Amino acid sequence: GFIIGSSIYSNFFKSFNNYETKVLSSSNANEIQIKVSNKILKISKVPEEHLITQPSDLYDHEMSDKLFKEVRILCWVFTHPLNHKIKVPHIKATWAKKCNKLLFMSVEKDPDNPDIIALPIENGREHLWNKTKMTMQYVYDHHLNDADWFMRADDDKYELVLMFPIKKLIILLICSFIIMENLRYMLYQYHPQTALYIGTRFAIKYSQTEEGYMSGGGHIFSKKALIKFIEVALKNTTQCPPHDSELDDVLEGRCLKNLAIFLDGRDQINQKRLFPIGPEVHLQHESLNPNDWYPQYLWRNVTQGGLDCCSDTFVGRHYASPHELYSLHYLVYHVHPFGLE
Repeated sequence: GFIIGSSIYSNFFKSFNNYETKVLSSSNANEIQIKVSNKILKISKVPEEHLITQPSDLYDHEMSDKLFKEVRILCWVFTHPLNHKIKVPHIKATWAKKCNKLLFMSVEKDPDNPDIIALPIENGREHLWNKTKMTMQYVYDHHLNDADWFMRADDDKYELVLMFPIKKLIILLICSFIIMENLRYMLYQYHPQTALYIGTRFAIKYSQTEEGYMSGGGHIFSKKALIKFIEVALKNTTQCPPHDSELDDVLEGRCLKNLAIFLDGRDQINQKRLFPIGPEVHLQHESLNPNDWYPQYLWRNVTQGGLDCCSDTFVGRHYASPHELYSLHYLVYHVHPFGLE
């Protein structure tokens, strides 16, 4: 996913994907230094002893262990070399360790992380569509029988930006966060041999297809949907364009038109489980600005203000920082109100 349609971002941010970036060695073990063009940026590094390694003992794991075996999920996370040290360790330390199989799809190998797969493409937003197609082809060729469901997540592409008009170079550290137990619970009712395409569904006017497309917070493909994407969709170059583009999720949905069932991932009482941003935007009582990008992209309206917006079996969100990954992980797995069973 990408930051879509927002006049705020188009007016105030300029991507630095085409600038030369390099991770530098640092004498300070607690920071990472990155060179962007002629500027040096310093980012705090979370020491390994602070990473979450101990499971919570608050819960009975019998059912989650059963679903782990019966609802096998391969997770792939789109990343790039700059994020190998900044984000990948934090994603692996939190939600992604609960995937049955985990891959990070990049453009360079990393000797410190064998989970990172190097694809033979150039880095940059304009190559996201090729990255998507190559990733799905790689998973199809090498891991089709390792899982029944395949989920795409992002550590996002908008990191290095120049903020106008103050011209301050900043880094947006943004990732997806998924509660894998709730994802398995959601998928348990479906059969992976049915072609299903599940996620945060965005509106038709931006995708130019009746079905819309999935964006942010995780895109989930059943095994049958992945097979159809590779064996059928990619061969139809009229519907599934071969040229590269940054509109990867839009084209992903266009390619699966008439080949898969599109599901918004809501629960049985129509409450939202997958969020392109955080649920707090719906929990607040203030109405959404109809001129902002988010309400314009929603496939279906979400109840605003109060708990009716959001499912008790929340699955995932996009636009979480690495620090928020740890906060969310802590709140989900390690906090229990005293006296409640």
